[in-house]
Amino acid sequence: MRSLPRGSTTAVTQGLALAWSALTLAMGACGPMEAPLLDEDEEGTLSHRYGPLMPQGDFAATVTRYEYEFATQTGAARSVLMLDVAPPGGDCFVVNAPEGLTDLRWNGALPVRAESTPDGIRVCGPGLFAGQVKLEARFIVPLQTYDFTQVGFSRRFDRVGSTFSYLLSWIGACDLLGPCDDRTDQLTQYVFTVKHASNERVLCPGKRTRPNSTTTRCELTGLTKAPTYSSFAVASNPAWRSSTFTEVPGKFKLELHEVPGGKLASALDASEVREYLSWVIGELGPLPYGTELRVASAPTEWLGAEHPANLILREDLPDLRRDYANMTMHTLMHEVVHQWAGNRTTLSRPLDFVWKEAIAEYLTYRYELLARPPGEAQQTRAHWDRLARTASYYPQPQDDPQPVFLSYSADVYGTGPMILFLQLEPLLGEDTVLQAIKDFLHQPGDRSVADLRTALELASGKDLGPYFNAWVHGSGDPDWPFFDVSTESHDGKVTLTAVQRSLSGKSYPVSVDVLIEGATRQRVVTLDYGLAPESDTLRVTVPFPEPVKHVTVDPENRVVNRRFLGLDTEPPPERWRF
Repeated sequence: MRSLPRGSTTAVTQGLALAWSALTLAMGACGPMEAPLLDEDEEGTLSHRYGPLMPQGDFAATVTRYEYEFATQTGAARSVLMLDVAPPGGDCFVVNAPEGLTDLRWNGALPVRAESTPDGIRVCGPGLFAGQVKLEARFIVPLQTYDFTQVGFSRRFDRVGSTFSYLLSWIGACDLLGPCDDRTDQLTQYVFTVKHASNERVLCPGKRTRPNSTTTRCELTGLTKAPTYSSFAVASNPAWRSSTFTEVPGKFKLELHEVPGGKLASALDASEVREYLSWVIGELGPLPYGTELRVASAPTEWLGAEHPANLILREDLPDLRRDYANMTMHTLMHEVVHQWAGNRTTLSRPLDFVWKEAIAEYLTYRYELLARPPGEAQQTRAHWDRLARTASYYPQPQDDPQPVFLSYSADVYGTGPMILFLQLEPLLGEDTVLQAIKDFLHQPGDRSVADLRTALELASGKDLGPYFNAWVHGSGDPDWPFFDVSTESHDGKVTLTAVQRSLSGKSYPVSVDVLIEGATRQRVVTLDYGLAPESDTLRVTVPFPEPVKHVTVDPENRVVNRRFLGLDTEPPPERWRF
């Protein structure tokens, strides 16, 4: 997770000093932690001087709705949190927040007291056993980004010299923008009111309206809720021009917001995008946040970012090195999947991040295999394999202390789809893997990697404990295997002996293909260790009527295999096969 400066546990939040001074005088100089004055009546019971005794202490609450006002020109923000207080109640709420909050209100009145905590602020008001509290605060969001990312509030010039403004949250970061419960498993509703220059075109999550020339309003208040990490997002650019790129009435309308001369529209084919959207909606159900999906081009660092009903794509995608065969289409398809996988269904905790990206990549790959030009899916697999060879963490790391989230999150785009899905295809069946993903995403809520394993087990009827223990969970540098394969020819046949090599010497559940080539013939041999291997060695004999000249392990890049320092040097692949 990120490391940002916070106030001390005893200092009053900076920016509240004037309000606190006035409040202290009004209370007769009672200290911020002093108990309310109590009287004992004749029967020995206690009552508050001004009413019945109410509960005290920090209460648990769910934020049922955020109302966020933001001015793109100044960074001025006003946050309203609607809290649903759970029994037995209390009189204080602790929430993540930045330093510098002002104008705090508790149900419309000044709070009884407020103080900083290591991660935010504790605000106190009249106690209640259960019910609703409306918590309000103002904050000037600094023109600043954090931790080598675009998270925060930024302005950048785009390809035509226009100013792109971006208010961006991310996992564990919504409290940079105001009071916010930054837990990843929280789904809630939002209302955004954005004040801006009359020529600015503004995007924000949910149903978008423009009450007047300087105000844009977005409401995400339907039954389908969204997480804080992707919902706190406001993007604007006066040079954007809007057009309907493709649509199927009643199902979806994709709007493209791009500057004149932008490259995304020309890099995409409207009919291909329409066919893809029809396919993914057929697999996962209707778009979660309404039929309108807005896609905007911008000078961003990430290839794309998913926000409910909005996708922000990097403006120079068509010009980048082609890690994927079609960078623009692949990124668009990936971000569309996140409307279901990551937004409607969110992460139980930050280190569940891998399943979100793995599903987006894997479903994009499945469509490339099904309907895209030859070679696209193969190049996607090759890119995953290259990423996996340099991964520093297991898909669900058990390290103590936990890895820095930004480092871990950048590490899962190859290992995630390969280990959680691609490697399981020959062991469970391709249709079984796809059905498990659909079951996993069927209902909104928060999901963990453990929940994904359960979905895969229910769909397949098989125990995946040994597989997840070997491939998914672990600490330190991943100890994934490579395969030492030797051949012996005899009587028109060849015997392959495959030995898994790893530092731990464990036997990995896996099925890996080996390509054997002679002078005129070639053959793919499958080495299936199964889901519960008892040995790291496997021998397979197959007909092959000539001497073997070349052996290529995993020629189609379907298995994470690599060799670490300390073992013999791993021979390079014969070639990347696309």
